[in-house]
Amino acid sequence: MKNKLVNENSPYLLQHSSNPVNWFPWGEEAFRVAKDKDLPVFLSIGYSTCHWCHVMEKESFEDEEVALILNKNFISIKVDREQRPDLDSIYMSVCQMMTKRGGWPLTVILTPDKIPFFAGTYFPKNSTKGSVGLCEFLPKVREVWDEKREDVLKSCDSIYTSLKEVSNPNVPDSYVQKEDLKEIFESIKDFYDEKYGGFGEAPKFPSPQNMIFLSKFYKSFNEKDAMRMVEQTLTSMRLGGIFDHVGFGFHRYSTDIKWLVPHFEKMLYDQGMILESLAEAYSLSFKDLFRETSEEIYLYVNEVLKSKDGGFFSAEDADSEGQEGAFYTWELEEIRGILTKDESAFFEHLYGIEQEGNFNEEVSSARNGKNIIYLKDELETFSSIFSIDHKSIKEESDRIKQKLKIARNKRIRPSLDDKILTDWNSLMISALSKSSIVFRQEKYLSLAINSFEFIINNMVKKDSTLFHCIRDNNASIEGMIDDYAFLTKACVDLYEATLDPTILETGLKICEKMIELFWDNNKGLFYATPESSLDVIVRQKNLLDGAIPSGNSVALFGLIKIGGYCNNLLISEKANKLSLQLGEMAKKFPINLSQFLANHLTLLSDSVQIVIVNPCKELDFSNEIINYLRDFNHNNKLIYYISTLDDLDKYKKILRNHDNFLPDISDKFGIYICKDYCCNLPVRTLSEVKRILD
Repeated sequence: MKNKLVNENSPYLLQHSSNPVNWFPWGEEAFRVAKDKDLPVFLSIGYSTCHWCHVMEKESFEDEEVALILNKNFISIKVDREQRPDLDSIYMSVCQMMTKRGGWPLTVILTPDKIPFFAGTYFPKNSTKGSVGLCEFLPKVREVWDEKREDVLKSCDSIYTSLKEVSNPNVPDSYVQKEDLKEIFESIKDFYDEKYGGFGEAPKFPSPQNMIFLSKFYKSFNEKDAMRMVEQTLTSMRLGGIFDHVGFGFHRYSTDIKWLVPHFEKMLYDQGMILESLAEAYSLSFKDLFRETSEEIYLYVNEVLKSKDGGFFSAEDADSEGQEGAFYTWELEEIRGILTKDESAFFEHLYGIEQEGNFNEEVSSARNGKNIIYLKDELETFSSIFSIDHKSIKEESDRIKQKLKIARNKRIRPSLDDKILTDWNSLMISALSKSSIVFRQEKYLSLAINSFEFIINNMVKKDSTLFHCIRDNNASIEGMIDDYAFLTKACVDLYEATLDPTILETGLKICEKMIELFWDNNKGLFYATPESSLDVIVRQKNLLDGAIPSGNSVALFGLIKIGGYCNNLLISEKANKLSLQLGEMAKKFPINLSQFLANHLTLLSDSVQIVIVNPCKELDFSNEIINYLRDFNHNNKLIYYISTLDDLDKYKKILRNHDNFLPDISDKFGIYICKDYCCNLPVRTLSEVKRILD
């Protein structure tokens, strides 16, 4: 049996294409049938690597009894939240309004006009203590639909009115000043876990945007507590079970407060954002563990998530062989069967391996013999125990882990979600670009360039509008604000790593198209969807960071940098307006707007323009002056590299009649350091550059 999902291009939807439920994809046909049959709509939203989505499918959507109830009483629609984050955001907002909680799978009951009147998350098939089951509540929903329609429609009106209010809130303009940031920092600090690092209680998410803000805050204010929080959190995450010590990469989040027991899915966006936070932290602390962890993220992404065409796949599943984490957990005897006696004794001590297992099942306090590999402490602390130096401990640990990886690769691997998303790829491009500078790794830059070229060739149309998703060479779904904002940022970060003006010119075009399609000319801020999106019931403005930063927060970076590089006051004014609109919320809820605050620090910094004239010379990353300028740690640095008349013409095109400060190409190497686009006389030695910039 196949339902109407069989022709879809989403791995998540295809997973459900053989369910006995008569699933429809989101679209006109489903709602037309619902109207014709006068039936409510059962909407289920999830994603392919979600553990509880798999549980609900196996319990309910593969079950004939549940399917019979749904097929008789509802029109059922399945949505991949990663393909349609706009729909997910709208109906998740409804769920949070109605239940004060959210999560996936998301379950919503709609009218044929797409207006919700019931929302929840995971439901079992049958009622249990504290949880109503689908078999009990679905018939009651249908009964209410038939017998109390007027009440249902009144409820819909109320929900829809509230949804419109929260989707486009009236926020007073309030600018975050430098003097506000100390108080904001103290507010964020209140959420900090002083014992284990990170923010909040279990479940504990990486929240790398917090690390990025704290690193930039430390750089701006020399607040040592901020750097301490960054170092402790990133170190604890790297040591804990949330990191895959054998195959590398970070899992989605930790179910416990200690970073030990993860939900095992691995998402591309987590790898990208954590990599960027490691680069920011290393540029200030120079901690070797951060450099090593960055290399391991690179190795994982390059090995597992990179497509043959250069784009990055979305995620790896939490489950394999019908069990969450089966691929990643180990029994002691299994480890002892792979390693020698001495290797096993060494590894057991380092990585907390126990006979009875080292963690509890979610549903029981009993240990089950399974071990999550984690480090009890940093490797340096074991030097005295084993009477060998840190380097030797690391080499031995790496050699043993490689043996375990070879054995683990014989297991059934979790499934790969092989769709490629513009926004998530852009996060990875940004992180690799910045890391290539910080860690002096050209292979990171090469990986970023390959992904960028894939996105430009496959996801960007001639008019600079974007596709959101591609799979099997089939690009689909019009781009949303995250696609435009994240790709603009990726253009800026990749440009600053390569100093190729063609990339900057692309960033300008994407930024201008973003403003055209999403900017609210009346209030300011960006909508999540363009006005042409007719299948959403509201145009939301997503303001708060979630699993990934909000599109508005990331767009601020693009507006600041593109406005600066182009000396474009219209774009720069929108950056100021956006910051004014988010300022009040950032003062009240800074932990939810840390990406905005990180980028707002750029806006608070004076812009410095650095023009490198190097006639007829290709960019040389071994040149100590150029490397110093690329490394120069300044929040609002703009850097131009001119070696040919073609370069000069490209920059003039970007600057559009605001290019008076650009020098002509002479026969001499020279560095022009400019403030407000007024330049000093050229200097040619590193000491002269340092004297001016320092």
